[in-house]
Amino acid sequence: MSSFNPFSSQGSSAEGVAHRRERVRHSHGLSLCNDVVFKALFSRHPHLLSDLINAVRQPAAPITVQRILNPTILPQDLEGKHIVLDILAEDADGQRLGIEMQLQPFRHWPQRNVYGVARSLAGQLKAGQGYRDLKPAIGISLLAHDLFTEHSAKANWHFTLRDSQYPHIQLEQVLQVHIIELRKAEGLRTLPEPLLAWTTCMLNNLDEAAMTAITHPPVQEALTHLQTLYSDEELRLMAERREQALVDAEDMLDQARYEGEQKGQQHGQIQLLARLLEHKFGPLPPQYQAQLSRASADQLQNWSLNLLDAQRVENVFL
Repeated sequence: MSSFNPFSSQGSSAEGVAHRRERVRHSHGLSLCNDVVFKALFSRHPHLLSDLINAVRQPAAPITVQRILNPTILPQDLEGKHIVLDILAEDADGQRLGIEMQLQPFRHWPQRNVYGVARSLAGQLKAGQGYRDLKPAIGISLLAHDLFTEHSAKANWHFTLRDSQYPHIQLEQVLQVHIIELRKAEGLRTLPEPLLAWTTCMLNNLDEAAMTAITHPPVQEALTHLQTLYSDEELRLMAERREQALVDAEDMLDQARYEGEQKGQQHGQIQLLARLLEHKFGPLPPQYQAQLSRASADQLQNWSLNLLDAQRVENVFL
């Protein structure tokens, strides 16, 4: 089977969007890089989620996921580029863990990520509880793009509250943020074997050749479950709808960029023509300023040609 990853890095050109749209139509499997599939797999099989979490947090003490707090995928979760389908889990000790597959970059993602982890921490206390009852809130983000592009030799990040002068001094560990840049990690191949196996699976689970090289048993089990999930028609349609929504969102962004470029070019043409008119005829009367501001591209072209021979400003705007 050929490799298929609907979220491989592409340019934002119309050709790139069309190419991604074509791949969505012709996929014959469920990519684990699809956040709908990611959430479905790990919500239904918490022991696999435990293994993934422990692979990310190594060498920290292993945890066991006790329950998934948000296993349901809602219809409104399928639309929109910036919707994040995360998994909120709780381990046997009451620690809260938020795990997400982040498909595409967007502005202020780091702020949103930290806010989500802090919100998980703050939401623990009920009436009558004290701060001693707080359990660590841990965020794990698996990024299908590079976040720290200036640091090409590192892909596995772990942030806690540390002193800036003495970073070995931590203010407890109630807030923890893990970030894995999957593509960078795959290229570096310096991660521990379990985490490298999960990284390869998340990026290439539809590539049979890549998957046969993986020996980590939980990943092999995940591949079996993914085959079963593909027979779930409702889930398959949800995953396809999610992929299509992301392609459509990119398409709309392309259109917005194009329109912005066109408007920018037209604005520049208006400014240039106004300067030429003022250079030749002096200050431009208000009625002609208004006409320029409303001009179409064709009108600007015609007026620019008229300017070459016009003896009076009104002859330009014929």
